[in-house]
Amino acid sequence: MEQIPSLAGKLKAYLDGLLRHDEAGRLYVLDDELGDRASCCTTAQTACLYVLESKLAGAAGSDTAARLIDDVMRRQLPSGAFGQPYYVKKGESGTVDIAEIGASANSLYHVYKATGNESAKTSLIRSADYLLTQVAEENPGAIYKNPNARMHDVLNGDIYAAHTLGRAYELTGNPVYLEQIERTVAHVADRFGRHTPGWWPYTENWDGSVGMGNSVAYQVTIIAFASPLLPLLSEPLRERWKHIEEEAVQTVLQALVDGPNDSNEAPWWCRDWANVPEITLALSRVPHIEQAQAYVARRLAEVEDGLTRDGISYFRPKVKNDDPERSPVTTTFRKAATFAGLLCAIGLDHSQA
Repeated sequence: MEQIPSLAGKLKAYLDGLLRHDEAGRLYVLDDELGDRASCCTTAQTACLYVLESKLAGAAGSDTAARLIDDVMRRQLPSGAFGQPYYVKKGESGTVDIAEIGASANSLYHVYKATGNESAKTSLIRSADYLLTQVAEENPGAIYKNPNARMHDVLNGDIYAAHTLGRAYELTGNPVYLEQIERTVAHVADRFGRHTPGWWPYTENWDGSVGMGNSVAYQVTIIAFASPLLPLLSEPLRERWKHIEEEAVQTVLQALVDGPNDSNEAPWWCRDWANVPEITLALSRVPHIEQAQAYVARRLAEVEDGLTRDGISYFRPKVKNDDPERSPVTTTFRKAATFAGLLCAIGLDHSQA
């Protein structure tokens, strides 16, 4: 992973330019294309990048990271969830989605471990406690994707939830979290290959039928965010998951050779695989698979070359927003922060494995 220091340095230089202070002198991140404070999720990912950069520099912690997490904590919803400000109608509050929680959890965990900032620990625990209120009535191993999407089971959302509970368990030892992790991972394991060998569908209806089909982009999210849970699982489930992970990764690697099509990427908006950093993170989780590691090295080199050539505009979204009554679908900053968060997972998770 020789590109990590260079990539972290380039991202930090960009993020430094978006740091702002409010009227009370409190630090936050500006999402300039959104025209507002960055979301809680992307702020947490930004904070974690400062932790990674500090570690690479041999520093003990990062005051910037801790102060940014204070901003996350201040804006976390009373429920413990995070609002999502993208593609929201003007005047309406942000949507709540499990992905915002799952994508924040690792950052909150690492900022706490590096800085001891209690805001990071408290925010993570509040997120985990919120997820326990979202356990599906239809199946105790599933977690509702959001309060308005209870009509089906989103399998990568289940793993986002288990991942969050896992990071919270590591800081608290709360057995309730561990019990739900075991139920959720067992549930997702049970669904693997039920419809197509080597695949999870993106969504299933509660009767077990497919709601939306196979997706490399979503399958790699399951692989990537389940991996840190392995040390927490009971031995039978851990060994079972390792076999599933192996088959799921091989399925992804073959799909990358085949290219996106209707059988391996159902949602049209995920077919730009080069800009799905979760693929890189997932394949970094299997260091014993040479083909996977070759992809990771190649992709990190491509991002480094792209940033050297184009600057931060390398992350400029290709999705257009033609609705003037809504906020942007996504932004350059959001893309960069998402990549930063996953770079941190590669750079920090492995050092603690």
